[in-house]
Amino acid sequence: MLLRVITLPFDPVLEGFPDEIVTEFCLNKKIHRLDSQFFIADGKAFWTVCLVYEILKKGEDKTLDLDEYQKLLYERLREWRQERARQDKIPVYLIATNQHLIEMVRRKTQTMEALKPIRGFGRSRVEKYGKSLINVIKAFYEEKKPKNEDNAQNPPF
Repeated sequence: MLLRVITLPFDPVLEGFPDEIVTEFCLNKKIHRLDSQFFIADGKAFWTVCLVYEILKKGEDKTLDLDEYQKLLYERLREWRQERARQDKIPVYLIATNQHLIEMVRRKTQTMEALKPIRGFGRSRVEKYGKSLINVIKAFYEEKKPKNEDNAQNPPF
C-alpha cells in the first residue's frame, strides 16, 4: 500500500478548501484509510489529508468493496444501461459510466435529487435517464425487501 499526504490551503474566494484536488487524486485508487487534520500556520488555515491507498489497474474490478446485494443492484443497472444503449443506438458510457452506477449503488440513490451530486452525472443525464434509473433502483429494493417481520429489522441492504 502507498501513502500520500495532501495539504490544502483555505481559499477565501471559495470560502473553503479546494477538495477537488483530493477527489481527482482518488479517481483511480482504492482508498484503505483516510485521516485529516485542520491546522493554522502563520495565520493561514490548512487542511491536511493523509491517504493510504493502492492504485487500481486499468480494468480492475472497482466493485470489490460492494456487498453481494450491492453487486446485484450494480449488475441490474448495467443490464438496464445495456438495453437502453441498444435502443438508443449509442455507447453505454454516454448513458452512465460504471463509476456513475457504482456511486448510485453506494449512495442508495432513490430520488432524482440524489443523482445530482454524482460527479459527471450532469443535468442532461439526470433529465434524460434519471427517472428510469430511479425506477430500476426502487424496483430492486422492493423486490429484495424482506418478506417477513423477522427479517424486516435487519434488511440485507
